[in-house]
Parts: sequence; structure tokens; C-alpha cells
Amino acid sequence: MATLPLALAGVAAEFGVIMLDYQKQAWAARVAAGRDGEDDLLAAIREGAVLRVRPKAMTVATIVAGLLPLFWGAVQAARSCSALRLR
Repeated sequence: MATLPLALAGVAAEFGVIMLDYQKQAWAARVAAGRDGEDDLLAAIREGAVLRVRPKAMTVATIVAGLLPLFWGAVQAARSCSALRLR
């Protein structure tokens, strides 16, 4: 079942990309408002990482739900191959 680690690595990468996108949007909003200090940068990072957990979790749940048929098919294929294996 080599597809599981690869799929989970892809989900982790997608989660990171989504978080960076939210952080970029938060920072752009602060810069547009004229607040571009170090404290504002840290606040934008916190906003992008912590306050936007729900949309990120929903996106990851959708990705995992889409991968479930792949995982189920891999398990079934492994079972049928082991049943056909000569002993």
C-alpha cells in the first residue's frame, strides 16, 4: 500500500499551500491598510495559520474523501493478489 504515504504527503503539501495563501491575503490586507510593521507581520501569520483552520480542514477533508476510493481499491487489489499467489 505504497499509495497511502504518497497521498498523505500530497495532502500535507496542499494544506501548507492553503495556509500560505491565507497568510499572504492577511499580510496584503494589512499592507493595504498601512500597517506593515513586524508586529503586523506576526499578526498576519497568526491569522493565516490559526484563525482560518475551518476552511483548511474542510479542504483537507474533501481531498481525503476523494482519495478513499483509491485506498479502498488498493486494499482490495492487495487481497486479490495475495489470494492468487502460489504457496
